[in-house]
Amino acid sequence: MEQALEIPLTGGRITKGVVRVGDTVRRPVGPHSPFVHRLLNHLEDVGFDAAPRLLGTDGKGREILSFQHGENRTDFRARNWSPAQITAAAQLLRRLHDATAGTAVADGEETVCHNDFSPLNVAFVEGLPVSAFDFDQAAPGSRARDLAYAAWLWLLGADIVRPLDRQLALLRTFLDVYGFADESRRGFGGRIVARVEAERDMHDRAGRITSPGSWLHLEIAWLSEHANAIDRYLEAVSDG
Repeated sequence: MEQALEIPLTGGRITKGVVRVGDTVRRPVGPHSPFVHRLLNHLEDVGFDAAPRLLGTDGKGREILSFQHGENRTDFRARNWSPAQITAAAQLLRRLHDATAGTAVADGEETVCHNDFSPLNVAFVEGLPVSAFDFDQAAPGSRARDLAYAAWLWLLGADIVRPLDRQLALLRTFLDVYGFADESRRGFGGRIVARVEAERDMHDRAGRITSPGSWLHLEIAWLSEHANAIDRYLEAVSDG
């Protein structure tokens, strides 16, 4: 029997050995896979159509997922997104959170966080994000935690190519479209810093040492420098 062609998928930043076979994706399983499989089965059960379907395992012990059709981006650091793209990203994340909020899979937390809702981990159709994948870091948590991380990944960082005021206006759009309450936005800049610091610590614990001067450290330094400006902007908009 002719062996199916395996096409490496390299868009993600962490998981290795991910390949496309026809209309499926094959991914290595790990300690977190049972929760991810439970989550994907739940999303299918509630009719959430913007995530992969779990189709089983193959002869190599890899999980088989449905392939999310669309364009995949390979970089995000410039964070040069249009209002329409940010609107669609916020709508997608809200739908994902709503699909798990108050359910058994959230395990008593507010929702299930994707925990890496990056432009690298969504499929774009006609330029807009329409579906999410790579749930390897998903875990029960708060909406604010996932929003803070997504705000960094989509809009804020040392490599932004547009003026900060534009990015903060898009952040407001992102939070407004999501429906994140004004009173919950106080201290959001500091929340972003704390969330990215937690990501750095997670990488260190996993042996992916992020030494001083690395990209992640530079991002944290930039976010820390601008946290007050983020807060002032969001509070001024809320008060206005």
